[in-house]
Amino acid sequence: MSKRNLKHLLLSCFVAISFAANAQQNFSVEEAVQYAIRNHSSTKKDVIKIADAEAQMKAIKATGLPQLNGSAEYQYFIEVPAMPLPKEFDPTGEGGTIAFQKRNNLNLGLNASMLAFDGSYLVALKAAKLYREYVRSQTEITPITIRKNVTDSYYTVLIAEKNKAQLEKNINIIQTLRKEVGEIYKAGLNEKLDVDRIDLSISNLQSTINVLSRNIEILKNVLKFQMQLPMDQPITLTDNFDVIYNEAQTEQSKSVEQLNIQNRPEYRSIGKGIELAKLDIDRFKKGYLPSLSVFGSFGRGFQSDNIFKSGGLWIPTSLVGIKLAVPIYDGGAKKANIQRAQIVVETNVIDRNDFERATNLEVINAQQSYLNALETVKDKQKSLDLAQEIFRVSQVKYKEGIGASFETQQAEAELYSAQAGLIQAQSEVITSKFAIEKALGNFE
Repeated sequence: MSKRNLKHLLLSCFVAISFAANAQQNFSVEEAVQYAIRNHSSTKKDVIKIADAEAQMKAIKATGLPQLNGSAEYQYFIEVPAMPLPKEFDPTGEGGTIAFQKRNNLNLGLNASMLAFDGSYLVALKAAKLYREYVRSQTEITPITIRKNVTDSYYTVLIAEKNKAQLEKNINIIQTLRKEVGEIYKAGLNEKLDVDRIDLSISNLQSTINVLSRNIEILKNVLKFQMQLPMDQPITLTDNFDVIYNEAQTEQSKSVEQLNIQNRPEYRSIGKGIELAKLDIDRFKKGYLPSLSVFGSFGRGFQSDNIFKSGGLWIPTSLVGIKLAVPIYDGGAKKANIQRAQIVVETNVIDRNDFERATNLEVINAQQSYLNALETVKDKQKSLDLAQEIFRVSQVKYKEGIGASFETQQAEAELYSAQAGLIQAQSEVITSKFAIEKALGNFE
């Protein structure tokens, strides 16, 4: 392959990769949630926390396993220490000093030890396993938080797009009216002021649509942030507001579903925390028990005045032993630690009870909000039907020359208000239904 063809191939690959990186991505709300869970920094931190818990468990387990250490030490005595020699031990009868140490000393050693029994160690092993479960239970909360943030952002974009679509329908209706009123003006049957008023209404609608379009882009950026999607990555929402609303308003059984508090990962996590705190109490109590360890040592020492000459003395040392440590008095430290651990347990139990009460309230309020939203939709739909009829009649009267333009304008404003009110009520049905699912813990 020539260099020129290779260059073209590499350029084509680069363009293809760049295009793929910036290609439009389509997401339903569930796809957006799953993408966020896979790529969110919180999920990555949870993986690290689990790995840390595993490492802690291994570290605690290692303290009870045999420990083996080797050592090597060399000493050179510039001045060899000596001891007084009594006259009666000196053959010359003069006395003086005697050295039992050579100038060069080399010591090699191998030491082994093992914990034979320690009540605190056994409890610590159990606590390490439970701590791993506790960390895992905490990581179950992260996907719920991510789902809530992504879903809220996703629905906010859908609501804005629904409002924009409604305004675009309205502007089409007003533009049709503008043509009809323009023809009437050309026929000399009305004033130019009537045409100008409609033009102003169209201008205001178009301005509102433009603002909404910019706001939708801002809201999409918020959604991409929650999803951990690159900001320069275009995104399209594939779910439809009306479809989601129809699904939400048909699932009215959720308004009476009973709470099973065990479905909430937060509750389970608090429970693991209580178990862990109770083990802490047990660990401090086991501290009153004796501990037993065994040890052994094997060593060789070499002494010589000149290591470069043959000779010298090798001195062997080997031993085994057992050590019993009996706690007698610690100034009340263990008792104080037990009391503190008991306080932690009591505090966690109170926290769990508070969470259960708060969750029950959350479920009740979410279910009531859902029912209220359904009733509000019915009322807003009636108001919209009435506003549409008023607007229709005002248009007919105006075209026939028996109605004033201000009546049409007032009817138009009331119609827009009724449309926005209905969309808002429908969005509350969607969000309150999601709130019920979250409160019940149905996102496992």
